[in-house]
Amino acid sequence: MTRMPASLLIVPFALMLSACDLLNEEEPPAAPPPGVLTAKVEKQLVRETLEFIGRTVAVNDVSLGAQVSGYLLERHFEEGAEVDLGDLLFTIDPAIYEAQVAAAEGSVAKASAALSKADKDLKRYRILLKKQSVSQQQVDEAESNKLQAAAELKAAEASLLGAKTDLSFTEIRAPIHGRIGRALVSIGNLVGPQSGELARLVELDPMYVNFSISERDLLNVKQRRAREKADQVVERAEVEVELRLPNKEIYDHKGKIDFLDNVVDPKTGSVTVRARFDNPEKLLVPGLFVNAILGTTERETEMMIPQASVQEDQAGNFVLVVDPDDKIERRPITTGRHHEGMLVVREGLEPDERVVVEGIQKVRPGMKVAPKEAELPGYDDLQGEAADKGAAADKSGKAGGAGKSTTETAASGKAEKTESESAGMEASGDSKEATGSDETGTPEKQTEESASPSPEMDKAEN
Repeated sequence: MTRMPASLLIVPFALMLSACDLLNEEEPPAAPPPGVLTAKVEKQLVRETLEFIGRTVAVNDVSLGAQVSGYLLERHFEEGAEVDLGDLLFTIDPAIYEAQVAAAEGSVAKASAALSKADKDLKRYRILLKKQSVSQQQVDEAESNKLQAAAELKAAEASLLGAKTDLSFTEIRAPIHGRIGRALVSIGNLVGPQSGELARLVELDPMYVNFSISERDLLNVKQRRAREKADQVVERAEVEVELRLPNKEIYDHKGKIDFLDNVVDPKTGSVTVRARFDNPEKLLVPGLFVNAILGTTERETEMMIPQASVQEDQAGNFVLVVDPDDKIERRPITTGRHHEGMLVVREGLEPDERVVVEGIQKVRPGMKVAPKEAELPGYDDLQGEAADKGAAADKSGKAGGAGKSTTETAASGKAEKTESESAGMEASGDSKEATGSDETGTPEKQTEESASPSPEMDKAEN
């Protein structure tokens, strides 16, 4: 009987042991559902507003220049300082103009003496005419001489007035109260009417804001004002205007519309509007680009969601809603205006529904998620005073780092993250890439943005 080699018996035995080891191994645990941050759909009282890009303009803006020629002798102001009406700003060499005044005064004195002589001659000739010592022709000549002397006196007086005026122009004074800029001509230069601007003086309080409003928006504003004040004429000065500064802050003082153009520009379909604002702190300066906000006193109840939760595709705007079973549902919506980082929802959502505001890129409709409510201070501020007090009490013991990131996301509509969050999110993304996500249907390799949740999402996943 042929004996089987021992090596052939060892191989099947090793294969059997390996198969037993594979059967005894436990299956790897399923990946936990991804964490997302959500916000509830809230009903809030919102004031209807319209914003328009405008520019600040000085009410009085003066370009100071020389009205007479001469050498610039002195500058009497400090550049950038406030000056009062009538303050002396520049002095031009007055020597020539003082001499002209003296010559004009001499001409006036000479003409006055000539007039006095002509008047005496006329009186004398009239007496002699009665005695028939002179002819009527001589009397007429005396009357004519008096009239000529009177005319020459008036001409001399006018020349004197002109000379004094030119002399006064050698002192350049402030025509308004305001802030003066830098001097554009240095001392010692020859200046004159053709020299151009010497300095610029602007009045800062009050301040104008010019902006353009479309004909449709103009009609809407007027109609809303008419509803607020029934049976009253809507005056343009009654429309209050707020101002959003370039740093996104609201200006402390409200303005009034003081000018509305009487025609619509056919090229742009808009009307030029001007508002007047008090500026006691001199915060506004000419040339600032600002946002003019027109609104009404009425407040309407609107459904609001964070702007960061809204997505857009070819079909329109939509949001990802977390249903009661914590599953993702895609919901098309109709949106309205923006309001302080929030968006008005006209259709598609109901109050208290939860929308995803962060982690949108890593979930799909039908997926089960681990939701966590986002902390949105700006969102809570719109709830009213009672909600503000409750929110402040709840948040008093929480750290501000994550709250700041969420606030920036709600205000700007972008998923911006800090470096520390990015580090934590990279670690989370690496672990998920190692386990894979075939069961959820998401790709195993994700982009850095989609695989980077915030620290609050990491807590939700754990």
